[in-house]
Amino acid sequence: MSRNKSLKSGQAGFFFLDFLMIVLLVVNLAWIVFDWLFEFELIRGYLYGLAPDFTEMYASTVHPRFILIDLMFVSVFLTEFFIRWAMAVYQRLYHRWFFFPFIHFYDLLGCIPVGGFRFLRLLRIISITYRLQKHGLIDLSDTAVFRFIRKYHGILIEELSDRVTINILSDIQREVRTGGPVVDRIVNEVVMPQRDSLVEWMSHRIEKVANDNYDGYREDIREYVQERINTALDENDEFARLELIPVFGSVVRNTMEKAISDMVFSVINGIMQDLASRRNRVLINEVADVLFDAILLKEEDSELNQLVVDTVDRSLEIVKQQVSVQQWKLRDLAEDEDHFRELLRDELMNADAEADDPHKNSRQG
Repeated sequence: MSRNKSLKSGQAGFFFLDFLMIVLLVVNLAWIVFDWLFEFELIRGYLYGLAPDFTEMYASTVHPRFILIDLMFVSVFLTEFFIRWAMAVYQRLYHRWFFFPFIHFYDLLGCIPVGGFRFLRLLRIISITYRLQKHGLIDLSDTAVFRFIRKYHGILIEELSDRVTINILSDIQREVRTGGPVVDRIVNEVVMPQRDSLVEWMSHRIEKVANDNYDGYREDIREYVQERINTALDENDEFARLELIPVFGSVVRNTMEKAISDMVFSVINGIMQDLASRRNRVLINEVADVLFDAILLKEEDSELNQLVVDTVDRSLEIVKQQVSVQQWKLRDLAEDEDHFRELLRDELMNADAEADDPHKNSRQG
């Protein structure tokens, strides 16, 4: 369907032109290789033994005119190149009209009738084939050659991109370690613009923690407050003199201990309930805002500054380790494992089939 669509949209002529170019390029490259091999005496002797008339004709007529005949191919290639350039300009495929020869430089270099430049014409075959595949005019996705090229093209791109990424991350790590502007830029350009959202998030977390967890620790907090107040009162000499009051000394002491403990716990309980209440969101936001500012004022706290640097540095190191993992090897191992399982499954099925075949077993007996 995609082929018919491309042909109906006016691409039929270019399809046949591309097909013709592939045929000419294959013939031209095969002839170049043949003429190069013809230079060797051993090859000429072998060909003479197989086809003496053809060998003599080629040696006297074609081989001396190799450059001239190759220039005939080059003229066809250049004509096709200029036609595609004109169509690219007409269709405005590129930002400037002169971009085309720079992008397809290998086509021009392949037209140079000198030495190794001729074999750059192989790149033209690849580019034309890719173009036909891209437009759906041909389908080579199930061929072994296409799978081979796609696999190792992916490996090459992955290796190159991994190296570039690791180098970039290493540069960022060096800037972080040496006090470069990266951390400041992250704070000023990433964190600070999100200040309100982060403060809101911190306020929500404080409210949620207070609301969800306080009830479970209420009695523990009460016992802790009671213990701390008792310890403080026992160490207070003035409060100890209350026991010297005749008859009512111990009662007064115990009553005051309980009253102080209840008051302190009531204050703490009220604070936690206020934190868990949406009515006090303004106060919570102000508290979170102060905490946020305290965290960002790293220049006043060298320990916190070093902690931030170490955290960023370690995070980048983990990212580098993940990037350096060669995913294509893992894919190959997975494919090999799946292939091994298929072979093992086939072997087991064949063994079961042989065991269930009584005629075969009787013949073996």
